[in-house]
Amino acid sequence: MEQAFGRTVGTLAMAPGYQEPPQAPPPPPQATVRALPALPPGPEHLSGLGLPDRFIEDLTLKTLHRMPIPTPGAVANAMRISPAIARDALDELKRQRFVETTSASGRLESEWQYRLTELGLQEANAALERSKYVGPVPVPIQDYFSVLEGDTEVGTPDPVRLARALQQLVLSRDVVAKVCLALTSGRPAMLWGAPGNGKTTILELCSEAIFGVTLMPVAVYVSGHIIRLYDELVHVVIESENPNETANAVDRRWLRIRRPFVFVGGELRHEDLDLAYDPALGYHQAPPHVKAHGGLLAIDDFGRQQVSPHALLNRWIAALERGEDTMALVTGERITFPFRSTIVFSTNLEPKTMLEEAHLRRIPYKIRIPEPTPAQMAEIFRRFAEAMGVHATPENTDIAVQMLHRASGGNFRSCHPRDVLQLIIEESRFVRRPAVLEAAAARRACEVYFSVDPGMPGDAGHPVR
Repeated sequence: MEQAFGRTVGTLAMAPGYQEPPQAPPPPPQATVRALPALPPGPEHLSGLGLPDRFIEDLTLKTLHRMPIPTPGAVANAMRISPAIARDALDELKRQRFVETTSASGRLESEWQYRLTELGLQEANAALERSKYVGPVPVPIQDYFSVLEGDTEVGTPDPVRLARALQQLVLSRDVVAKVCLALTSGRPAMLWGAPGNGKTTILELCSEAIFGVTLMPVAVYVSGHIIRLYDELVHVVIESENPNETANAVDRRWLRIRRPFVFVGGELRHEDLDLAYDPALGYHQAPPHVKAHGGLLAIDDFGRQQVSPHALLNRWIAALERGEDTMALVTGERITFPFRSTIVFSTNLEPKTMLEEAHLRRIPYKIRIPEPTPAQMAEIFRRFAEAMGVHATPENTDIAVQMLHRASGGNFRSCHPRDVLQLIIEESRFVRRPAVLEAAAARRACEVYFSVDPGMPGDAGHPVR
């Protein structure tokens, strides 16, 4: 059974003496509404969707095939189009004898229910063979590019929010200042240093500090192909509170999203840098840097990916300098996407050992995250003990820091206190007693964690400091 602890992000807590920047007063509610970007106006007719008639027919047939009670309103919601356009599409399919109304239909046209005829079922199956995509009607890619051209901002963490988030970390004041400057500059940055000292945590905290809202369609259409952009695991939809914005007045194929934070790690492959075509689904998925447009793209464990650091930087840094990136469809046709994001790398390797001078020059901010000092380790122990429900006195905390110093060979890591306390908690749960940070428990935890017996303070060779 897992044990629930108090909320604590990362491996550290804020260093003593750090002063939080003053908070700006919150904007009035009406200013928040005005700050949201306006959705494009909703099309009034089928032709306003900007897509081939055959494509709309196929998507409507597939939608009907998947829908238990296909009314015009239900079809409109599934395809994110207006009920009037949905009725036009259904009327055209009815004219071709692909659909018919059922006996369960109500008197009002909005209550009519449709079903596929035998001929319509054949057409729907044929459409599903071509593409399994069922969902919102895609936006023509040229319309998507037009909206992107109007969004010139680059997503960066808000300085005040980031400084507040970094209070959860025990870092010296100068390191905090460098990190805030680098990550809010909008230019490529790299956090480097030994593993376990909070680099990944800093990237995760950036996601909480990203500020702003941008527009994104669920999917785009180009040359007979669908590219899905929206990813529910990445993008956060922002709903408007404007009562004057009705569903029929705006194009519901578009979403307002919080400026995205896209996080990739060592699993990144060379093929992930391009459009990914899934033959089983029959449509393309956008790569990470396209999903991150207008936001922040974080690459963790840089240098450990299957794609080489040189290839990755040549692809993304060069594209960022140009402001665009070219990718290929499964048919070989190439498309140039705008590319405006903030890129942040995190690595355990020293930058000079893995990158050439030309690459280092293109990453102006290279911030080393140092190992904690003994005083910082004691503070980390104190804060994690409090968060994890472990009783720890200052004396026993100092003893635990000494043991960690000996067991790690002097190589402190910010994650060590958390990991040692977790072992103490698991031992206390096993023997059914309260979790206490004491010398004997810390010694046993260090021995199994480091495979080294740190000894007890006062033992020969281990004097009390």
